[in-house]
Amino acid sequence: MGMAIGLGIVVLIINILCLVFFFIVLVKLFKNEGALKGILGFFCSIYTFIWGWMKHKQLGMTKIMATWSILTVVGMVMVPVMGASTALMIPQYLQQMSGGGDIKFSNLKTSKKTPKMKLPQKKKARKSTQKSPKQNVDWGQKALALWQGSKYKDPNQAVNYWNRAISSNQNTAVAYSNRGLAYHDLKQYQKAVKDYSKAIKMDPGYAAAFNNRGNSYYEMNEYRLALNDFNQSLKLKPKYAKAYLNRGLVYYQMDKNVQACVDFQKSCDQGDCDGTKWALKNGICK
Repeated sequence: MGMAIGLGIVVLIINILCLVFFFIVLVKLFKNEGALKGILGFFCSIYTFIWGWMKHKQLGMTKIMATWSILTVVGMVMVPVMGASTALMIPQYLQQMSGGGDIKFSNLKTSKKTPKMKLPQKKKARKSTQKSPKQNVDWGQKALALWQGSKYKDPNQAVNYWNRAISSNQNTAVAYSNRGLAYHDLKQYQKAVKDYSKAIKMDPGYAAAFNNRGNSYYEMNEYRLALNDFNQSLKLKPKYAKAYLNRGLVYYQMDKNVQACVDFQKSCDQGDCDGTKWALKNGICK
């Protein structure tokens, strides 16, 4: 994303310089052709540009027009380059979104049974690439713009956008799964499960949808169903750190601390050590 910002700054500078050269030529246009043509040149920059080249030798503006022309061409080239750079960063951005937020573990004495933990929000908010030929609005992108950290900053609006995406035939498995994430943020877990199930039916290999449905089952205290979904998620994606962490928390709720510690360690091996740190701090694992 830093590259896209840098390119944007370059384009901004080029546009400012082009504007400076435009006003330089415009002033000469007013002086040499009068107010009528000057006003025309003000509202039609192309006319000013063409007039400048026609009079460049007569008025000694050859260097000005050449520089203006070069900047204009460079600016026109930079815009699609910047757009391509931004597009290339989208997968990385979405991958960061799928990582979820920090786990809010309880700081309790190790002699007490730690209560139910909140699962981390490992939300696989992927980009929907299917668009309706009659609908130019990418509702999925509008919904993803509401994503902050590990959840939607406005889940109600996110639901609205995903509704529009689905009704506009942008109804991929991704759209249903992402609407499920919004319902999960609203604590409407039954609706979330229903959407995840639709996503899974459309794409049986969608590991994140299984993982996210497991989250909602966990919040509903349906630990067996959650465990089944985490197992399936890991079967599809064996190095899914968040799924290991989530399954470890389910095992913990089922009083299977040995299995929980094994999964926390597997999650840590994949780069997410939050579960291991929490378990060691509370004396659950050694």
